[in-house]
Order: sequence, then structure tokens, then C-alpha cells
Amino acid sequence: MRHLVTTALCGLVFALPAQAASEADVDRLFEAMRVTDVIQIMREEGLGYSETLAEEMLPNGSTQTWQDSVSRIYDTKVMTEGLEVEFLEAVGGDDLTPVIEFFESDLGRKVVDLEISAREALLDPAVEEASHDAFEKSLEEADPRLDLVTAYIDANDLVDANVVGALNSNFAFLRGLAGAGANGDAMSEGEMLASVWSQEEDVRSETRMWLYSYLLMAYAPLEDEELQAYIEMSESEAGRAMNRGLFEGFDPMFTGISAALGAAIAEIGSGEEL
Repeated sequence: MRHLVTTALCGLVFALPAQAASEADVDRLFEAMRVTDVIQIMREEGLGYSETLAEEMLPNGSTQTWQDSVSRIYDTKVMTEGLEVEFLEAVGGDDLTPVIEFFESDLGRKVVDLEISAREALLDPAVEEASHDAFEKSLEEADPRLDLVTAYIDANDLVDANVVGALNSNFAFLRGLAGAGANGDAMSEGEMLASVWSQEEDVRSETRMWLYSYLLMAYAPLEDEELQAYIEMSESEAGRAMNRGLFEGFDPMFTGISAALGAAIAEIGSGEEL
């Protein structure tokens, strides 16, 4: 899954009294991070993915019934509310003041705008392919910016966390299929787990490619000093708390969506085969 994870200005946490995060804090942070816009992009990504899924798994491809089901599954209101609840539960004991102030700063707003613009651009397959080519070129030329992007990825544990999230989602999809009656007798839960783990290497490679391609494009306008400040905040106590909260919020969202997609494939596919 594709998570937007960042940090805030280093040092502010020491200048302010520690306080637990409140619902108002989360609302303020999510507004500064433009989470509503991010969720809308994730919906668009999901709708696009669902077309491929239908062509691969449904006898009649992407029918109106399938499209209506997918639209209900990717309900942005439900997605946003679920993320808020899980995030607050994860960070309820942490002080989010530094990250809130960062995202409300000039640099924070600049970073968020760049991240969202790049994410929107990647909805176009041609742009995504070009971003992959640009990443490969950066590797060949040993672009120094790769070191900073790597530091950012490592600070937020983006590769491992996203791989785990993707594997969890794949497992949820298979369980959704089985729970709705598709191949329920043919694949046990143990076999599902084995199938999912057999994908780990490919998922890791794809995740790494997407992250580097996306981040190199998104942060290209940032000065090295600006990106370094962002990395330092990611490594701060407040930044790590926010990062943890985002992953703990997004994971159940995407596993729930994946399970629902699996069930919908099974139900619609069974009806089409009658």
C-alpha cells in the first residue's frame, strides 16, 4: 500500500510541554496533510486496479454490477473515518504538536503539495512508466539524490512496512474469495498463507520501484537542506509516532477493502457462471 509518511521540525518537542494527542489534534494534522485529498487519490487508484482485477478474474470482465460494487467498497467517507479512529488509538499517548506545526509551516505545505501532485500524476500509466525510467537512470548515474531518498525511506521503514501491508491485503483478498464460496474447498488457510508468502520477493521489488520512482519525482523541487530537515523530523519521536499511527491506520483500511473485493469477485463471478 502507498502511505504518505513525514515528520516535523526538530527541537520543538523539547520547547513545549508534553501532551497526549486529542481528536482535535488529529483533525488539525489531517487537514494540514490534506488527508481527504490523499484518500480520494487512493480511491482513484483502487478503481483503476479494479478494472484489471475484473478482466483477470471475472468471466464478463468489468460489468456495471462490478463497478457499482467497487464504488461502494472504496467509500472515501468510510475510509477517512476508519483511518482517523485507528490513528488516534495508535498515537493517543503521544504529543503531535511538532508534526502539526511542521505541516502548517511553509516547508510542510510545500512537501504535502508536492506529494499529492506526484501521486495524482502517477494515476496516468505513462507518467508512472516515465517515473520508473527516471529511477533507473538515477541508479545508472549514481544520482546523489538517491542517498537522501534512501535515508527518508529508511527513517520511515517504508519498504518493510509497505510489503507487510501488501501481503496482509493479499491474504485478506484470498480469505474474502474463500469466505464467499470461491475455491473454498480448494485452498486451505495454510495454503493461502503459503501462496501469499511466495509473492514476498516480487512484492518487495515492486514496492521498492514504486517508492523510489514516486519520491524522486515528488521531491525533485526540494533543496537538499529541505529534504534533510524532513528526514530529521521523520527520525524524531513525534515523527515516528505519526508514522506508526499512519501505518496502523492504513493497514486495516486496506485489508478490509481487499477482503471486500475478494468477496465481490466470488459473488459476482459465481452469478455470471450460472
